[in-house]
Amino acid sequence: MVEKMKRLFLLMAASDSDEVLWGLQDLGVVHIETDSVVPDEDLEQMKRSITDFKKSRDILEDRRPEEDALSSGPADSTLRDAEAIHGRVQELVGRIADLQGEAERHTKDLSALEPWGDYSPESINSLEDAGIAVSFHAVSPKILGETDFKDRHIEIINESKSKTFFVELIKIGGETTPPETLFPEERLPGLSRSVLADKLEKAERGIDELEAELVRISGSLGILDAEIGRLETLSERRTASLALSETADGEVTRLSGYIPVSLLDDLEAFLEPRSILPLIRDPNETWKTPIRLKNGPVARLFEPITKIFGLPQYVEIDTTPFFAPFFAFFFGLCLADVGYGAIVTIGAAVLFFLSGKKGVKSLAALGFILGLMTVIGGLFLNTFFGMKIDGLPNLSPAVESMLLFRNIDDAMAFSIMLGVMQILLGFIMQMVNRARQDGFQAALQPAGTLMLIVGTAIWAVGRMGESFGIGPMAIGAWIAGIGDTARTGLGIAAVGVLLILLFNNPHKKFWIRPLMGLWEMYGIVSGVPGDILSYIRLFALSLAGGLLGSAINLIATMIRGDSPGIFAWFFMLLVLVGGHFINFALAALGAFVHPLRLTFVEFYKSVGFAGGGRPYAPYGGKTS
Repeated sequence: MVEKMKRLFLLMAASDSDEVLWGLQDLGVVHIETDSVVPDEDLEQMKRSITDFKKSRDILEDRRPEEDALSSGPADSTLRDAEAIHGRVQELVGRIADLQGEAERHTKDLSALEPWGDYSPESINSLEDAGIAVSFHAVSPKILGETDFKDRHIEIINESKSKTFFVELIKIGGETTPPETLFPEERLPGLSRSVLADKLEKAERGIDELEAELVRISGSLGILDAEIGRLETLSERRTASLALSETADGEVTRLSGYIPVSLLDDLEAFLEPRSILPLIRDPNETWKTPIRLKNGPVARLFEPITKIFGLPQYVEIDTTPFFAPFFAFFFGLCLADVGYGAIVTIGAAVLFFLSGKKGVKSLAALGFILGLMTVIGGLFLNTFFGMKIDGLPNLSPAVESMLLFRNIDDAMAFSIMLGVMQILLGFIMQMVNRARQDGFQAALQPAGTLMLIVGTAIWAVGRMGESFGIGPMAIGAWIAGIGDTARTGLGIAAVGVLLILLFNNPHKKFWIRPLMGLWEMYGIVSGVPGDILSYIRLFALSLAGGLLGSAINLIATMIRGDSPGIFAWFFMLLVLVGGHFINFALAALGAFVHPLRLTFVEFYKSVGFAGGGRPYAPYGGKTS
């Protein structure tokens, strides 16, 4: 749910503003309005320093050794402040980059000299002094064989399948004009291989020494972290100071912000001993009101998924607790394998108990839920590591009774039924949202759409007869209990159509609405069936994963053969482990992405979700 907020104005003497801001920062519950703040030079400098120090911190973090091998202090006794550490780190990184570029050049030169053997520039120079020029060439063997060199003198140095490396010796000097070369010359380095190797070794040694110094400096990470924290506190404090507005000729300052209702007691305790006048009221500009989600322990695990799309606006319903069970179940139906689900569940449980980090524990708890849903989905759809569960020997009646949708048609119909349920929930939420925002009349159009879908579904199921069912669910018999399904369904649908035609835009004139309602009807008739059919992907993904797992098992069995030896068993195991790992990775990716799409496209469209809410960011960082 979206927690209730209060609009807050604090009036105080200008002389007390510094003390109040420091106190509010320690309290950490007020979201200060800073949209109109124009950063001054001091704030800009703080932000630049924070950015610079974080870059150096990241560089040192990458080179930080294990805790037991961590150096006790900085490499240089002069590196006792963040500025000096940052300067030294950037200097070392720059020198490392220069040496790496030099090493790359030397490596490239050595590679260029590789085909030419013991190449010596000094020998080439001595030949030129003696009147003999040497040119280096590399051509394909075919071209070399087809070339008529006449009286030219060439020497083949090296040969490969694609190239022949040779030199041409040309007499120079005197009155004779040297002939033009037949092929482009290879430009070789002006240094010998031994010299280049020495230079490369020296550059690499220099890199190692500089890297070692960075490792030693990483012992001073605490100094950088402390300075970054101090500057972030000062930066936040400076931003809040710039957000103050002056009144009464500068004698009084005003601070504007928001505070969650649940934290009002903390604020009142802070204000009581101080000369501050608080003005607290309900927010009127709801689009600017920050959002703080407050859900139960299970729904809270799905809040990161909500934030992928964006937070709701203050007047909207938080969709998290409503899509969470659908998302988990959809994930399980897409992956839909008891074996894969067991792996996810056990792995998540181990991670939960071994990790001490709150974020990792939350992720592991979410993984545990998704793993359980995958086990349930595998039972529903009759799959265990690509095998049909009802084909396993000694299957207990209890397990067999849980294989609800063994028939492909039932599985497909079940996916569509889930789509209808989630989209209907979305329209109910849209009714509530519109009623809260624009009044009762605004809720009648989504109510009409809801009735149109429900009425059409009753009529369609009634036409199929009492025998229609989805797995163990006797849908036809349930609907037949209504009585005359045709009259009931079409009557509900007709009322829905009237609501759509008459209340689609309550702010428009009444006689214009039916014309606009026709366009709304077109969008509903052309859009909603497509949205519902999108849920077939749940069935399709589970079917694809199951078929691929079955194919992997078949290939492994064929490799084993009828009279397997040790190698047959080894390769069979290799195919099983490798194949199922790949299948699991692909299926898990699809099982996350496609429920995400169904949530953010089909479900959010039926909800009429606008989003764009700003997160609650309290001054001082306290969020609970």
